[in-house]
Formats: sequence, structure tokens, C-alpha cells
Amino acid sequence: MISMKVTGLKENILRLRNIGDRVHENARKTMHAAADRIVETAKKMAPVDEHNLEEAIVKRVGYEGSRRRLAIDIEILPVVNGVRVEDYATYMHEGDYKLGPKSQAKNDSQTEKVGRGFLTRAGEQEEDKLNARMIGVVTEEINK
Repeated sequence: MISMKVTGLKENILRLRNIGDRVHENARKTMHAAADRIVETAKKMAPVDEHNLEEAIVKRVGYEGSRRRLAIDIEILPVVNGVRVEDYATYMHEGDYKLGPKSQAKNDSQTEKVGRGFLTRAGEQEEDKLNARMIGVVTEEINK
């Protein structure tokens, strides 16, 4: 006959719950930091010849579902400082155009490329780093 006794179960359950709470908090901070970097990069990549496109790029934070899951969106406000920028922003993101003089000067003064796809490109630059950071957050908490 084989007998077995499990000990420390309550302690392990408590440890797992605490890890979950810490991972959640650290993941939240990591997501906010990544979104802030995406906004900053998108603003650097945004054309500047007309309207207030840089000011229109914002981070919007909300919570979704019954479990109130954190949702962070990077978006362009339709109106900034009383100026409607929505159509301009769409064209600058999706259109085929040459940079105007202010945008070209901005492009020449930095490493980030100003122009088409500025939001998409900013997000893509951050994606792999965010994935690695999130894995690191979970791994760090498990190994404590």
C-alpha cells in the first residue's frame, strides 16, 4: 500500500494568488509604459505641416468586460484646439504624398521617419519589446 501526504498546499495557493496580484500590477505598469512610448514615437513620426496632428495623438485608458480588463488604445482625436484634424490625420496616415517643408525639416532632424503609417510603425516598433517585457514580468514574479 502506498500512502502520500501533501503539505504546504495552503501556502502554495496563497503564493500563487500573490504572484497573480503582483503580475497584474506589473503588467499594468508595463502596458502603460509601452503605450506612452508608442504615443511619443508616433508624435515624432507624424507630419507637422498642417493642423495639430501631434497633439491629437493620445493614449486612452479604459476597462472592458465584467472582469474590468485593462484596455489601452492609442488614437487620434477628431478635434484638437477647435480644429478638426480627423480627415487630415487619416490622409497623413494612409495617403500617398510628399512631405511638406515643416515635415521634411522634422524628418531631417531626427532618426524617426516622418510620414505615412506613423501610428502603425510606432506600434510595430514597440510590439516585440512589449512581448518580451510582459514575459519578463511573469517570469520575474514566478522566480521570486
